[in-house]
Amino acid sequence: MQNGQDVLEQALRLLNYTDSYGQLDGEQHTELFKRGLSAVNQIYCDLWYTGKTEPFFPLNSLREPVLLSARQLQDIMPYGVAMLLAMSEGDGDNQQLYASLYNRKRMAGCDRRRRQDVLFRRSGEGSV
Repeated sequence: MQNGQDVLEQALRLLNYTDSYGQLDGEQHTELFKRGLSAVNQIYCDLWYTGKTEPFFPLNSLREPVLLSARQLQDIMPYGVAMLLAMSEGDGDNQQLYASLYNRKRMAGCDRRRRQDVLFRRSGEGSV
């Protein structure tokens, strides 16, 4: 996976929104493909700020590359997109399942920020 289209397709497969052969059916789920860019951008933004401080720029097209770590892109992001798509479809069971999975994976897989000691010390303390 490298771009938004790959993430969207993986999310649709996770939701089992496929035809009888397991292939994505663009005609049957046209509305999902239309909402796909906004769902991908929403999760992209959420994951962006878990480890980066630079400004976020959303995708203008699903063909653009997603600039996240391989783990975030392949293992976390599709679950978040699946969650949003299921919610938009009123598919409560899938929405609940993928929300739970996304949150667990997000907490386990995102970069942790290091804690920094910011307590004040009295002047002269610790000096010899």
